[in-house]
Amino acid sequence: MIIPQVKNGILNIDKPQGITSHDVVDVIRKIFPTQKVGHTGTLDPIATGVLPICIGEATKLSDNLVATVKKYKVKMLLGVETDTYDVTGKIVFASVVKQDEIYIKERIKRFVGKSMQTPPLYSAIRVDGKRAYSYAREGKSVELEPRPIEIYAIEDINVDMPNREVTFVVTCSKGTYVRSLVNDIGKKIGCGAIMTELCRIKTGDFDIEDSIKLYDFLKLDYEDMLKSIVSIEEYYKEAKKVILDRKDYNKFLNGVMLDVNVGDGIVRVYCDNRYRGLGVISKLKLKRYIIE
Repeated sequence: MIIPQVKNGILNIDKPQGITSHDVVDVIRKIFPTQKVGHTGTLDPIATGVLPICIGEATKLSDNLVATVKKYKVKMLLGVETDTYDVTGKIVFASVVKQDEIYIKERIKRFVGKSMQTPPLYSAIRVDGKRAYSYAREGKSVELEPRPIEIYAIEDINVDMPNREVTFVVTCSKGTYVRSLVNDIGKKIGCGAIMTELCRIKTGDFDIEDSIKLYDFLKLDYEDMLKSIVSIEEYYKEAKKVILDRKDYNKFLNGVMLDVNVGDGIVRVYCDNRYRGLGVISKLKLKRYIIE
């Protein structure tokens, strides 16, 4: 029996709650053991949603696929704070919620725009070569530097006062910690808040509407699993196309930069009527990037 070849490409997985992004990579690696596998944009175990998984040569695209704009659906609980800023942590503050719905919505909307955000102590940021969460687990306090972020939009705000729950959809820049955003919102309202649910519904070109839940993916036949992978050629279908003759293609393969009259950026490279991989053009010079 001939085993179908695994495509180099990207798998748009909807990560379930309770496992790490690396756990998802390990599962996919077991299915395609001969391929390199990686992910772009870590999701916390509590979070669900879009987690692009790169397979084969597509792992070289990881840096390009880390989106600058991300979109999340958030649920938060008012009147409490924890050391992790979410429902998994230890309660450090509790309060009666006296504010009304109009006040709460108005305070949340104030977070749209550019600001400096301090990451949560329970994060993977390195401080003196050690992860911040390691210090936190040891009961030690470390200074984390505020970082510039931007909240582009906060929409669909729904306030459930009887249950002290608020949901909203936030579109934000890369590097934004939604847990920190929720913690800051709670302080701005004056009663404290923690994140109880988080779903990433969009990151770059990857949308949850086009994703497949991890456990649904695992139920597929092997050939259907392969069909779920978006090939590199397909992902870059809007990129410009460069056609090379055999002589220039051999130079391209050997790392020789070629003169081309095409604008800067990533391009699809073809030879003998066949897709061969990706190149990068800078100042009218074509350089090899990914060869398939």
